[in-house]
Amino acid sequence: MSDAVDFPADLLELQRRWYTAEADWMADPTEEQRAAFAAVGAELYAHPYWVGVENRHKAEMKLKQAAHPDIAQVPAA
Repeated sequence: MSDAVDFPADLLELQRRWYTAEADWMADPTEEQRAAFAAVGAELYAHPYWVGVENRHKAEMKLKQAAHPDIAQVPAA
């Protein structure tokens, strides 16, 4: 997998929603916030993009970085 990955816009937005839902849950640890976080996580996990990915873990790490650029660079394995 090259360093540059073109993720679908909806997948990038979904990852950003996951970060927001996570932050919302941490700020307000209610069952409602947990459920919202879990729903976004399930949607992210089931996105059709993952069907064609050879190494999902690496792709997920790149997606997280692309959606949240201030995350520290993780060395490639």
